[in-house]
Order: sequence, then C-alpha cells, then structure tokens
Amino acid sequence: AAVEAAAAAAGSGAHPAGERSAGGRSADGAAPAAAVPSAGGVVVPPPDPSLPPPKRVLVVGDENLLFTTGLQEAYPDIEFTVTTVLSRSNLEAYNFDPHPQVLRGRIRHMVDPCRIGKHFQGAGFDDIMLFLPGLGFATPRELGSSDRPLFAYRCHLFAFHVIRHSKLLLKGEGHLHLVWPDENRFMTSPCGAAGIEMGQLVQFCGCKPVEAQFEMEKIHADHFFPFILGDVPTELPEWMRGPRIHSFTLDRSPIAIPLSVALLLHPDVGFVSIKDASPDAPVSPMPGAPLPLRMALVHEANTRKERLKEIYAPKENVDEKPDVLGLVPEPPEEDSLLSIPMEIFMISFDDLPHLSMVLKFLICEEQPPPSVASLDVLDPRLPTRISRPPPAKPTAPNPLSALVNSVMQGKKRQRSHEEWGMMKFYCPLTKICTPTAEKMRDHIRGDLYRRMAAAAAGWDDSTEKKDLILDLEEEEASERSKRARIGQIDSGGKGGQDRKGGRDGDKGRKGGDRKGGNGGKGDRDKGKGGDRKGGKGGKGKDRDRG
Repeated sequence: AAVEAAAAAAGSGAHPAGERSAGGRSADGAAPAAAVPSAGGVVVPPPDPSLPPPKRVLVVGDENLLFTTGLQEAYPDIEFTVTTVLSRSNLEAYNFDPHPQVLRGRIRHMVDPCRIGKHFQGAGFDDIMLFLPGLGFATPRELGSSDRPLFAYRCHLFAFHVIRHSKLLLKGEGHLHLVWPDENRFMTSPCGAAGIEMGQLVQFCGCKPVEAQFEMEKIHADHFFPFILGDVPTELPEWMRGPRIHSFTLDRSPIAIPLSVALLLHPDVGFVSIKDASPDAPVSPMPGAPLPLRMALVHEANTRKERLKEIYAPKENVDEKPDVLGLVPEPPEEDSLLSIPMEIFMISFDDLPHLSMVLKFLICEEQPPPSVASLDVLDPRLPTRISRPPPAKPTAPNPLSALVNSVMQGKKRQRSHEEWGMMKFYCPLTKICTPTAEKMRDHIRGDLYRRMAAAAAGWDDSTEKKDLILDLEEEEASERSKRARIGQIDSGGKGGQDRKGGRDGDKGRKGGDRKGGNGGKGDRDKGKGGDRKGGKGGKGKDRDRG
C-alpha cells in the first residue's frame, strides 16, 4: 500500500527498466516527505527519533553511488553513508544520480579515499565497507597494463592506506566489510595475473575474518554496475559476476608492518607500528597513544649504528664491497604484500621517472584534483637512503686557484648541491632527484610537488627554489646551444657536397702539391674552397696528399 501511495503521489507508475532513476526520484524530481520510494519499489521509512540510533556504515569506493543505494534498500535499519571521488557534474556526465534520495543526503563528493578521516568529524561510524578497492581507477599510462606485479602493489598500498585512515572514523571495535569478486573468476580478469591478494592484505592489516554480515543476494542486480579500471562497461564482465561481501574485525590499534616496508613510507603516517621491533624502544610522548613511526625508525637506526659503522667504515681494500646482508631483514612471504616488486628495477627512469607516478588514483581526467589520491613512497631505484659522502675539509685558499675559480664562475654558475649518484638535479622541497632537467620539470608539474609546495609557507620565495630554477634554466640553455651547434654542423657543406666548395675540395684532394700549395679546403660553413698560402692541403679523406 505504501508503494502504491508513493507511486500515486509521484503521478506515475513504476519506471521502465531503461528509464529508472538510480535515486528513486519521481517523474517531477520530488520525493514523498514521509517515506522515500526506491527504484526497486522498496520504501525506506524515516528514522524514529524515539528509538536508539541505527548502526552507521561508511562505504568507500562506490564511485557511482549505485551499490550504496541498493544496500540502503536491502538493509533499511542500517544508516549507510557513501563517499565518491567524483563531483556532482562528473556523475551527471556519466548519467548517474549525484543525490539518490534514499540516502537522505549522506553523500560526500570529491573525497580522497586515502584521507577520509579529514572529511568527517571524529569517530562516528560503527563499520567500514570497502567496495572493490583499487579496481575502479584507470590504469596509469606509465604502468601500461594491469597484469603486472606493480599493479598488485598499487592496489595493496591503496587498501592499506584506506584501512589505516578509516581507523580515525571508528567509534571503537567494529567491522570491516570487503566487496570483492569471486577468486576463481577474478583470475580471468585483465588484472588476474598481477597477483592481487586483497583478502590477505586485509588480514595483514590486523583484521580477522568473521561470519559475513551482508548478503549480496539481497541487493538488486541493477545496483551492481561499478566503475572498472576507469570506465563503466556496457555489460558487466563475466569475471565480475558473483561477488561476495566478506566481513572482518576492525579496531583502532596500529597496523604492524615490517621494517623494510616502513622505511619506504612517509615517517609521519599514523596508525602504523614496526613488526618485530628492536627491544628497549622509547615510550610514546603521548600517554596511551602508540609510538609514532618516526620515533620508531630513529630507534631502529640507533640500534644498528655500530653495524652501519662496520659496513661503511674505510676499508684496507678499496675494492671491498660493504656487506649489508641482514641489516634490514626480508619479510616472510605472508608479510610481503606491501613490499615493492623487483619489477621496479627493470624499469628505466625514462619510462618511469618515479614510482609515485603509478600511485595516483583517477577515474577520469575531469576528476577534481582534491580527490585524486597520490601516495608518497620512496623509489628504491634512487639512492635517497644512502648516506652522502662527507663534505671536503676546507683548505687554505690558493691565490692562483682562486683566480681560476673566479673566471670559471663567471662562465658558469656553481650549482647549489653536489651532483651525486648521476642525479644532476635535486628538489629540496620533495627530496627528489632526477637525472635530467626535463624530468625535474615533469616532477615540478606533478601532484606531489604541487601539494607540498602549497603546504610549505615561503617556498615560492625561497632561495632553494630560485637556485633550482636557475639550475634548470642553465641546463636547458646549454642543451639548446648544443643542438644549435649540431644543426650548424649538419647544415654546413662538407668537401665535395656543395657545388663550389666541392670543386675546390676535389682539387685539394687530387691536385694539391706536397709543398702545401693552394689546395681547396672545402669550408663547411660557407662551402667555398680554401685559398691559403702555405696552408693545409685539401681536407679530404687522405690528408697527406694535400
């Protein structure tokens, strides 16, 4: 009866399958005040203020809002809130309803999923639900395809940061629900050979599996049509059929990660601890709070100080290589899901200047920049964790060398940093090195640099930035000068190629006498034959004949 009354109030019957509204709106866009009818004919009554507050679940990853709409219809006693990286105009461009009425405004647009804690006030949710984490975003062009181990690492790291940040939103001990394809069918997907183990990753984050609390069968099939690798397919692929909703425990305790993984993360990330840490660790400065990762890393470095001295101390045999085996233990296989694949060492800097370039998560190019998740990690190909050689000791100035240095400085300005590890350019803001000026320009145009520059007060007017720009401009001017000289050489006439110079050049090769007569030189700038007395003979292949 409620359904019929709602349909009568809307002034129309049920929508045809091809014309239904994802949010359950009526033909004129209005919704009944007392109850919200959905596309499937299910009426969601308004909450009763006299009853205890309903269970609150936050859904992350449902970018087109369809799945959360189906969840709310199937479980009306639970209050679902959803975040999406897309804006309202993005959803409308894809013909999705940006404001499904059944959700009653519990929608957050343009949310960076790896920083969801900044978009909500404190602990307000009982459970968190991850919807196909990492599978909805487009594959970065630097990665090429999604069947590589780096794509699996990308998905694992994304889910790790979402879980880590979602702990800020939990009221206490709750649950994490994972919507994921059937494992056997998933092997036939475009990313099936990458090695994604999302269930193991969730357990690696300290979540223990429990009995599933949601059933996929209760959700109408029309509500499961997600973004897949940056696009909404016209037909749901076979490998995406039959997904399951897995449930795990979730609390606010930090995630224990191996030291080898912690060394590559930003030292100020929260809700992270070092697994199998060295003994005698310091106490957290905040009572009851876990030890910050930065302090834990400093402690691990101090415990290895003597070992580091042995490794890098001067050796009698200069050819002896330092033995670093065992300094940072390799994690076991079950803890290696966040370890960077060895594939990274087979990729050149020309193809991938920095690993962070494949750790940006976009649905489409029109996605608002604030919602683009960009994860910060160290690239193991760059020697950013190896100590630089000590600076040279100052010596008494030599007047002659000072004069020479002043002349050389007049020709070319000394760079503000030492060229090291074949990395000519160094950004003091992001601590990133690049081998060429072009790659540094690409880095400056990237999201990591722009985000850190916006957060660093005074960077735009700093001496470090001015020196970096001057280094780049000098290198680019030098490259232009080299290309101009090469162009002049290629365009100039060689002996025998220009009409006039060729004749005289031939005379130089054939007719020049051994006394150094008027052999034609075949000048390559003008193409004219040389006519010097006592000069060189014809500049041909056989100079002795001239």
